[in-house]
Amino acid sequence: MDPLSEVIRQSKPRSITVGATDVGGDIAIRFPAHEGAYLYCVESGTCWLQVEGDAEALRLGAGDCVVLPSGRSFSLATDLDLPPLDAALVFDGRPNGSIEAYNGGGRCLMFAAHFEFEPGFSRFLLGVLETVVCVNDPEAKTTLRDTIDQMIDELQRGRPGCEVVVDHLAHIALVKILRFHLSEVAHARSGWLYALADARMGVAIAAMHDAPSQRWTVASLASASAMSRTAFATRFKTTVGRAPLDYLTQLRMLKAARQLAEPGARVSKVAQDLGYESESSFSAAFKRAMGLPPRRYADKVRHCQAAEEERTSA
Repeated sequence: MDPLSEVIRQSKPRSITVGATDVGGDIAIRFPAHEGAYLYCVESGTCWLQVEGDAEALRLGAGDCVVLPSGRSFSLATDLDLPPLDAALVFDGRPNGSIEAYNGGGRCLMFAAHFEFEPGFSRFLLGVLETVVCVNDPEAKTTLRDTIDQMIDELQRGRPGCEVVVDHLAHIALVKILRFHLSEVAHARSGWLYALADARMGVAIAAMHDAPSQRWTVASLASASAMSRTAFATRFKTTVGRAPLDYLTQLRMLKAARQLAEPGARVSKVAQDLGYESESSFSAAFKRAMGLPPRRYADKVRHCQAAEEERTSA
């Protein structure tokens, strides 16, 4: 499996909330700081996007698609001078998958999806992205527009199975945006995601994702990439932003965190699966990376999961 597909699958979205809003007149809506990522695609009309901490607002028009992965609060507005309404006043109580008009509609029709992920791999993915991920290539916009049109159609018709179809289409739209973004800006950014555009670095990253338990060395990774050890180490650090074995350790710890969250997980088995010769060496590495020993981390995750299940069932 390619690294991007693996990371997205391992992120395991806890929920996807989707819908469309047809806004009429002038309005400004403020969204609070959030977990996960928002996806917005403008079907018709125009609006402004202002992310907290960014000096300039971004004008969005028909066909534009953006992802907001930073978790910062943001505003969507037809007029930036208007005092913003709290998003809860506009959207709370709306059923998932609904299409609704505000102020009669006709000014700006926008599709939205909010992805809430499990922690760990999701931060690994979202943390390397810019505050606003935009797609600029005209052909890419057309491709995404087709996907968005299918979602809008499913939401409007409400046919049997539409929720499953919309969920899958929303995933497709997110992956396509990341893919197009990668092709457009990889040359100017560092991070594991952007390094995938470098064929040789992509080979090394894929090798570590395919076999994280293998006893990789800088030399063996360089050989897999058909490069000298020195040239590989320098290029990896430049494109990824960290040394090869530091990346491998981070990857192992993310996989360990995922396994430890599973019922019945044993620290010794997780350590063995990830190539550690002893439980103690694994536990030390895990504590350095995650801030807690493996058993305490597992207990904390299960406690949080139980609390979340109790909250959602209440």
